[in-house]
Amino acid sequence: MSEKRDSASFPNEEAKKKIKLDISSSSGSDSNVKQGDGSEEGAVDSSASAIVENKPRNQDDMDFSSRTVPASIHDQDSQTKKTGSSSASCSSKDQPSIKMNKRTLLYKKSLTHDDVTKFKIMIPLESGRQFIPEPEKVDGKYKSKIMLLMDHDQQIWPMDASFDDMSNSYMLCLNWDKYFKRYELEAEDVIFLYFDPAIPSFGHFLIEYEKKGRDSNPKETD
Repeated sequence: MSEKRDSASFPNEEAKKKIKLDISSSSGSDSNVKQGDGSEEGAVDSSASAIVENKPRNQDDMDFSSRTVPASIHDQDSQTKKTGSSSASCSSKDQPSIKMNKRTLLYKKSLTHDDVTKFKIMIPLESGRQFIPEPEKVDGKYKSKIMLLMDHDQQIWPMDASFDDMSNSYMLCLNWDKYFKRYELEAEDVIFLYFDPAIPSFGHFLIEYEKKGRDSNPKETD
């Protein structure tokens, strides 16, 4: 009798006991539920790890513009996983360094017929003096300077920069013909010269191109 009174007076506890018994007796369905939850969590974890693994490959495209960005973004990602609310503060802190590493366009030119047939490219003095040393005369002749240009394949092209009095322009030669032949540049294609702080060696500049109405340069220009 006491048991009946207890069960009647405490219906909630009795219901809880029944629920526990039902769950334990249906362990198969319970395990299914747990497996379902576990598999869903596993899918999220695997996709998240896949994103992290893919980042370095995707950021290869960014290595020329900001070589320090991949590490900072990777660190920011791991920090975001731990504290989601701090992601905004992390991104705001990292933003100035990204801006500092942004490359600067120094010169842009649509190639002329002479540029691709005379094995040298002409750069007007006013444009070239922004990144080429001022011409100096030694024994009545202008000294030439070696410029190191890095293309989108990270190949270095040493080019001889000399000053031409007749045209009042700099002339880039020595390997210029090899460069435009390798990438099959033609008249009216456009070249871009950048200063890129991510390039480690002093005196290196980044060179890219865009083909008019044909295949464009594999790297995007800023």
